[in-house]
Amino acid sequence: MIETSYIKLNTHNCQACWKCVEECPKNVFGKINIFIHKHVIIKNANDCIGCLKCVNACEFGAIHKN
Repeated sequence: MIETSYIKLNTHNCQACWKCVEECPKNVFGKINIFIHKHVIIKNANDCIGCLKCVNACEFGAIHKN
């Protein structure tokens, strides 16, 4: 489980739809996009403002409120 002060990310549930990346106003997320290994990562945890747009965008339950 990877987290910021506001959210937790479970990469095992991520389906690489990238909706959280698109919704995040602070560019908190990055992409791992290798052939069979695809998911988001938290690359800028300190930039997370807790807006929870990523939580609402994730249809697969990979991101939760902390």
